Amino acid sequence: MSKKTHPLLQLLRAHVWLFFAFLYLPIGMLVTYSFNDNAVSMMTWNGFTVDWYLRVFANLGLYTPTHALAGGDALQLYSDPNLGPAARNTVIVALTSSLIATVVGTMTALGLARLRFPGREAYRTALYLPIIIPDIVLGISLLVFMSAINFPLGRWSVILAHTVFLTSYVNVVVSARLSGMNLRLEEASADLGADAWTTFRRITLPQLWPGIVGGGLLSLVISMDDLVISYFTSGVGATTLPVYLFGAIKRNVSPEINAISVLMIAASMVVVGAALWLRRPPPDQLHRP
Repeated sequence: MSKKTHPLLQLLRAHVWLFFAFLYLPIGMLVTYSFNDNAVSMMTWNGFTVDWYLRVFANLGLYTPTHALAGGDALQLYSDPNLGPAARNTVIVALTSSLIATVVGTMTALGLARLRFPGREAYRTALYLPIIIPDIVLGISLLVFMSAINFPLGRWSVILAHTVFLTSYVNVVVSARLSGMNLRLEEASADLGADAWTTFRRITLPQLWPGIVGGGLLSLVISMDDLVISYFTSGVGATTLPVYLFGAIKRNVSPEINAISVLMIAASMVVVGAALWLRRPPPDQLHRP
């Protein structure tokens, strides 16, 4: 006779399934209807097509249509000259801010791990604030600060705003890598006569490199997906793709918006997957007792 499952365990399983359904079913519907061959009613299935993706690539200048695409001239996003600049701004902002944040976050993590100074713990705690506080509070705070110092809102204001909170994410990832490093190798290098720079270049950096790259990729995808902070700190001509889509979806929910969203999800998954793969522990730590 099989054992009867406890009611509490059944409730817990039902909760888990409902949670994942609530989390992933909307994404599944977004992906499905991005292939819907219906330009009038997005929620009415009319057949399968990839024309919405072709339209997106055409707007970005990556594809020249050789045949009539679905929807004709009925869609707002088709031939929209603002889509290309918004995508370009997103790439520039994400690459620049993640690069700066990676350098600053790595140096900060090394300083906190290797140096002892007054206020060290308070400084470490302050680094977590951009992660903890709501994005809208951080966005408004940065907007007020930039307005107070008369800093012009544009592409650089978005880059600096993203660098503020991305540095915290990189610091967390690199600090986790530092805590698992074998310090005996650095001590052995110093005992053998190597100076501090040689030890860092030959011993510390190779061990730390996966954490640095992983933190940089994680900050890259966070910057690409950011809406709230970019909305408050971007100026004329510096609109990023999430902000552009936020404005476009209030005018018309078209299948092209679904296609752009799916492409952003795919790009984010690739970057996050690479970051998680690089953050895995070294082989010698996997079997450490």
